Amino acid sequence: MDASRKKTPPDAPDAPLAAVAAAIATHWPETLLRSGQSHVEVALSGGVDSVVLLCALSSLATARGVRLTAVHVHHGLSPNADHWAAFCTALCARLQVPLRIERVRVDRGGGSLEAAARHARYRAIAAGGADVVALAHHADDLAETVLLQALRGGGARALAAMPVLRQSGHGGWLWRPLLQLARADIEQAARRAGLDWIEDESNADPRYRRNAIRHQLVPVLANHFPDYRRQLARTAARAADEAAVLADVAASTLPGLTGADGALALTPLLQRSPPWQRLLLAAYLERQAVSVSPALLETLLAQAAHGFELRVGDRVLLGYRGTLLVRPDGPLPSVTLILPLVEGEVSLPGWPGTLRLSRQAVGGVALADGSRVEVRPPADGETLAQGVGHKACRKLWQEAGLAPWRRQRWPRLWADGALLALPGIAVASDRLARPGETGWAFGWVESGQ
Repeated sequence: MDASRKKTPPDAPDAPLAAVAAAIATHWPETLLRSGQSHVEVALSGGVDSVVLLCALSSLATARGVRLTAVHVHHGLSPNADHWAAFCTALCARLQVPLRIERVRVDRGGGSLEAAARHARYRAIAAGGADVVALAHHADDLAETVLLQALRGGGARALAAMPVLRQSGHGGWLWRPLLQLARADIEQAARRAGLDWIEDESNADPRYRRNAIRHQLVPVLANHFPDYRRQLARTAARAADEAAVLADVAASTLPGLTGADGALALTPLLQRSPPWQRLLLAAYLERQAVSVSPALLETLLAQAAHGFELRVGDRVLLGYRGTLLVRPDGPLPSVTLILPLVEGEVSLPGWPGTLRLSRQAVGGVALADGSRVEVRPPADGETLAQGVGHKACRKLWQEAGLAPWRRQRWPRLWADGALLALPGIAVASDRLARPGETGWAFGWVESGQ
């Protein structure tokens, strides 16, 4: 049905929307939505589900003293996207519900268009800062999600991926109050209430897996299992219980495997059974905001005994000497800077850390007043004066147990055309201050340490 303007919106959840209002009231998050204090925002696509949710909530929120707004995410993927935004604007105006429209750019990044659009949508929704975001997912959506995750080989967490209430990861909560209602019930309520909505043409495209499940698999399933929605909802609920227990087990075990620098100790991890390895490794990666897949877990466990550097999204996974560390991805330092010889901490633009300068009587380097000290990025074939000759910096790094990726981000201090120091690691022996003289000492504190 094409979107059109209505003359008057429903002022209360009357008879056609009573079942919807009852479902919302049943799952009302009392502890999160307090009268006069809380803000709930409806994710409004303009489709029938979100239109019904907004109309039912518009009266309930007023009655319960909760501030209600709506957000429409404009992906720009459909030629009708502007029309959908206009429809949502008109609907919210009639309901007197404030609306914000978020225009997003969907970057596939090598993944599926569906996943990229979903990630962009949730980021945009989170930007509103609402205490609770209301999503219009229903019983059919839940059943399709369970089937989709099962066909992908998902475990307990994947099967339980659509709970009524969960934290969003952005400081708020995601709330799905319509999960007990079927799509047909919601559409029937909308027709009886005389509501209008828009249809997203992509929902009929069988190239998308969820649509293939909805239009091709579910009809066959319903013929043999008429109660499939309820049974799949039970599967999701049991999976949620199991996932919660596994999460508790991982949370109590990980601290014993994690060092002060946040690195995961792989050697003791590999002494456990494969199911334990996968559970703990996945939990660690999720805490580091890494997107986990069975293939990634297999790759990391296969390479755990060796050094590795893998990029996953905006994270770099670094394995060295039996440990795994996760760091944000970013460019390597490439700028040369002049270092001011002043005691204290010095931040270096473009470098992931802070230099510490101090004067000391023993072990410091002698520098005349006005000496020019440069901070330089790595170079091939670096050597540092040590004893009667020079020593390759590569060996100094190895002796210090410094992983390759840390070496690449560790500053080199140069003076008078020669390497002066690797801060905190070694200094040029031919530049050491004489007994009785005060010299300069250099330390390096990496970001996040």
